[in-house]
Order: sequence, then C-alpha cells, then structure tokens
Amino acid sequence: MSKNDVSLPSNRAFVIQLHGNSVVSRVRHRGRVEHLASGRATHFPDEDEFWAFVDGVLSTECTDKSNPERQAGD
Repeated sequence: MSKNDVSLPSNRAFVIQLHGNSVVSRVRHRGRVEHLASGRATHFPDEDEFWAFVDGVLSTECTDKSNPERQAGD
C-alpha cells in the first residue's frame, strides 16, 4: 500500500440511512445507522446520537481487541 492509500477496514464500516425528511444542507439529520461487522443498529434523532452510537461501537471494538478473555467469552 502506498502512502496515498487509505486504510478502510471492513470492521469499521457503517451504513447510514437518512430519514426522508432530512435535508443534506440542514444541520439536523435523523435516521438509522448500522455497524456492518456486528449488526448493531439504532435509530438516531440527531447527529449527537449518531456520533454517540459510532463512538460506542468503536470503543467496544477497541476494548474487545485489547482484552483476549472478553473475545473468548463471546
């Protein structure tokens, strides 16, 4: 991989579906987000809830990788 290539690991992939009334130019979005690797999903009423979900999933992923006993128990 060259230094210009970007690493996009599949375990950090999310699908975002915006509500039909959300407008891209508006500050407030609502919809549904799903983490593809785990299947965890939630509906979010605003961007703060969206980012809280993403941060929570990625934090759990980092904790799982650093704790082999937790992985074995899953």
